[in-house]
Amino acid sequence: MFLAALVLVFAAGYEEPSFLQRDFTVVSVGEKRIIAELASSERSRVFGLSGRENLGATEGMLFIFDKTDYHAIWMKGMKFPLDIIWIKNGRVADIEEYALSSPEGTADIFLPIYRPDIPAEYVLEVNAGFAEKYDISIGDKVVVGLSKKNVNISSELPGAEFFIENQRTKDLRGRDFQIEKIIGEEKEYTKYTIFYRTGDLKISGVMNVPKAEKPKNGFPLLILNHGLIPQNTYRSGRGSRREQDYFAKSGYVTIHPDYRGHASSTPNPYSHFDFFSGYTEDVLSVVQALKRKDTDLIDLNRMGMWGHSMGGGVAVRAMVLNLDIKAFVLFAPNSARAEENFYELSEEEIAWLNQTYGADEKAEEIYRNISPITYFQDVSSPVQIHHGTGDDAVPLWFSEKMYEALTHFGKKVEFYSYPEEKHEFIDQWPFAAERSLQFFDTYVKNVR
Repeated sequence: MFLAALVLVFAAGYEEPSFLQRDFTVVSVGEKRIIAELASSERSRVFGLSGRENLGATEGMLFIFDKTDYHAIWMKGMKFPLDIIWIKNGRVADIEEYALSSPEGTADIFLPIYRPDIPAEYVLEVNAGFAEKYDISIGDKVVVGLSKKNVNISSELPGAEFFIENQRTKDLRGRDFQIEKIIGEEKEYTKYTIFYRTGDLKISGVMNVPKAEKPKNGFPLLILNHGLIPQNTYRSGRGSRREQDYFAKSGYVTIHPDYRGHASSTPNPYSHFDFFSGYTEDVLSVVQALKRKDTDLIDLNRMGMWGHSMGGGVAVRAMVLNLDIKAFVLFAPNSARAEENFYELSEEEIAWLNQTYGADEKAEEIYRNISPITYFQDVSSPVQIHHGTGDDAVPLWFSEKMYEALTHFGKKVEFYSYPEEKHEFIDQWPFAAERSLQFFDTYVKNVR
């Protein structure tokens, strides 16, 4: 039984698996979607969430068992209360709300054991209060993303156009870089609108140029990637304005691409989720367009990239595609694993992905080929990562897992977490910005 195995393993001692070893999926309970860490092996089920300090607002743990049964759960080593949700046949089978941990040192025989009233296939653990807050009841629909199914997939893998290896050989046809007009004057810099082309698409953006004396070989350049903003409310340059200002005042030309489908850019030709490959092409095409422009304004040997949220995910993809970028700074980036970003998608889009790419081992192979983390051994530039522990939009473990993977491959990487800081970096933004500037100054501006 699960409980017996649990006692045996804890008696022997068991270390928590690293972020590099963890797997995640998307689970929809009623109308709420969360990212759930998978506990599918006996060892991972035994350890569960014990020893963790907390659990993010959109996070949970999904226990997967070999058969339907009355799977019992206890709270050994837990530091915070949980809601426990048992799942059977795609429905909530039972719920235990506010399951409490016991005082440290409590003997195993005195620990409470929580059992369902009916057999279940899965057990989902989430923060206490989840069921009450989102009005979760027995019988509510549950959808476990990327579940194993018998899906017919042709021998030729779909999604090959998004594979990292294929994108490395793709000619982006970045060209026709144009400075259009002045839209702002500051004491330290001038702001312009710009246009350039990615293949057949026209991409708009903004560029800040310092008023300081131009270095002999041109100013260093920072490409700034904005996060997810609804296209109907987006305005050119939105999403990195304070960074544009800060870095331009520090002697960098900054270019903020709007991406396809945003502002005055050509509409996005791809109607479904493309794993941010199109946006990545847009930000890398500006490098190619500048090379073809043959300008002396920018030193193309001194280029860096900054990205926030989705824009951080775009930068992560660029990390394994482009060797011209000398340093990357990521603020609360999306995951480097393709399927872990599905939590932001609609149920309809996830259904389309499962229909298109499948939901079995073949689909996992496809997503591995698409995911930047698979190619982190090829990263050649230093990376700096920033993430707030209070971020309720992008999970902190996205950055932790990325840091661990880069460290595993011996890459130059720095990781800073900010207690209670939210997704937008409000209170501690000046501190994070100063660290970013020092990093860019070291690896971009002062490169010789």
